[in-house]
Amino acid sequence: MKTYLVDDEPLARQRLRLLLESCLPELSIVGETGSSTDAIKQINELKPDVVFLDIQMPGLDGFDVVSMLENPIPYIIFVTAYDEYAIKAFEIHALDYLTKPVRLERLEKAVRNLDLRVQEKEQITSIKRAVRQHDKHSLHVLPVKKGRKIRVLEMNKIQSFEADKMLNFVHTADKKYVVDYTLDELEERLDPSVFVRIHRSSIISLKHVEELVPWFSGTYELKLKNGRQLHVARRRVANLKEKLGI
Repeated sequence: MKTYLVDDEPLARQRLRLLLESCLPELSIVGETGSSTDAIKQINELKPDVVFLDIQMPGLDGFDVVSMLENPIPYIIFVTAYDEYAIKAFEIHALDYLTKPVRLERLEKAVRNLDLRVQEKEQITSIKRAVRQHDKHSLHVLPVKKGRKIRVLEMNKIQSFEADKMLNFVHTADKKYVVDYTLDELEERLDPSVFVRIHRSSIISLKHVEELVPWFSGTYELKLKNGRQLHVARRRVANLKEKLGI
């Protein structure tokens, strides 16, 4: 697993590197830096699987670094001397949050969580591959994460797909799950007679539309049967109306 270290304190990077080598020798540290700008450039070039990232650094902070990374975003484990950023870290879906000085026992726990997440991703990739082999052009079922399990959803239960920060979610009537497809991939493979892209960050099922309300500047607000309200981009209104027979 390719690993990248970002911390403006050389001794902190050295200590973390030694701890990682002791608890998980199979990790391959492909690079490290104390500069946030260098980190953005090198992470986008090297495409590591996981980044151990300090938060407070000169210039751009750790959150700025994450916001400028290209897809696919690596797993992010923040390493910082401060605990007040933990909520913000998990809001952007960081895998873990370690406080300095990092203890070996705590690092081992973070690495176990990382290993579980990688296994989940591999399971989903396997299911996706099986689905593609069954039908290269459309999705008939959808694999999603539910804790450490993989659940397979029937397409008629899906009300919407929505992008939120670095993750994509699928919504049913009363639950939401992380989905391992991008919205662009979903748009290509979903049944276009049922699923419609209404915004760069959302796709809806026509079967679950309850209401369409005019909004500002030619846009609309769409209400689904589960009560969720989504914005319809102006350039997508005409296609949505056509699909709804309006």
